[in-house]
Amino acid sequence: MSTASPGRTRGLGRVIVYYIVLAVALAVAVHNVPFMADVVSGARLSELEGSLSGALTGTAPVGTPVGTGNVDAPGGPWAGAIIAALSMLGALAIMIPVTWVYMVTRRHRGYEESVVHTLLILPVAVTGIVMIVQNSIALAFSLAGIVAAVRFRTTLDDTKDAVYVFLAIGVGLATGVQALGIALTLSVLFNAVVVVLWMTHFGNIYADQNTRSGPLAVGDVLAGPASAQTALQVGDPSVLEATPITDLAEIAERAVRIERHIAEERQKKKDRRANTLLIVVGPSAEAVQTELDPFLEERAVRWKLAEIGEHEVGAELVYLARLDGPADQGALMDRMRGMPSIAAAELRSLKGLKPRS
Repeated sequence: MSTASPGRTRGLGRVIVYYIVLAVALAVAVHNVPFMADVVSGARLSELEGSLSGALTGTAPVGTPVGTGNVDAPGGPWAGAIIAALSMLGALAIMIPVTWVYMVTRRHRGYEESVVHTLLILPVAVTGIVMIVQNSIALAFSLAGIVAAVRFRTTLDDTKDAVYVFLAIGVGLATGVQALGIALTLSVLFNAVVVVLWMTHFGNIYADQNTRSGPLAVGDVLAGPASAQTALQVGDPSVLEATPITDLAEIAERAVRIERHIAEERQKKKDRRANTLLIVVGPSAEAVQTELDPFLEERAVRWKLAEIGEHEVGAELVYLARLDGPADQGALMDRMRGMPSIAAAELRSLKGLKPRS
């Protein structure tokens, strides 16, 4: 199983340092501020369970606040505010390294700024809500009614983003009942699991295939393992996640060459521009041309062979063509499936191509 290169792990060192500093800061606070032990240890959870049991059995008032028997807690009218502020700041501090890990592991695929902000704001809000409700059944039912009346509609691009949101809620619940130690442990273990899965490409079929049977052929890379004979579309974007860093320069150079051909088309009049880019790979350029060129001559309004380059399986040919529409593009793809000289092909629509200003 492949591992991440040093460049991919850049930024994770500060996460480790941050956790160490945060743990030391909490240890110092617990040692010097008596009531901080309850805020960190989660001792109030037992009080919550006891008070709630008493409320349900009728032996204690329903709205009995949690932690009233703690003689070390700060006194005065601002006591609740001080504990609430410490708990909310603790939730924020615990979630900061989670957002760092999220941004590092999603660097290549891209991430939403709104998700990052949500991971920081949500646990603070949950902490405050939990502290307001505490063990009051009446407040809990009121909160449930309010949440039911407000609809939250959002679509997350990655299912893992939803897991991050669940973590933020869990951290907020833990800090809301003054269990910063549990919240910190949850954050550390969550980040550790995410980083290990990301560094080892666990579950990435391309990385696993490369480990078991060597590098994939170009057809397998485009459409998945064991599909070289029928690979005609771009496949899973996780291919880039499994690509060695030494191959990225070649990929970038290829992209620049293709963009150069597209830039030439932008300068042409609208009715003269190509609307289809076709990249074909086969063991022999002559064999590909023998089978493919007559079809393009028959079905394309106009076409040209823009480039012939070397490839690990033989040759790579780049065509620019103007086809009548999706029907001709589909016919082209169907025809290429039956051409033995073609190992893999990629068709990109250039519809809507506009000149650069």
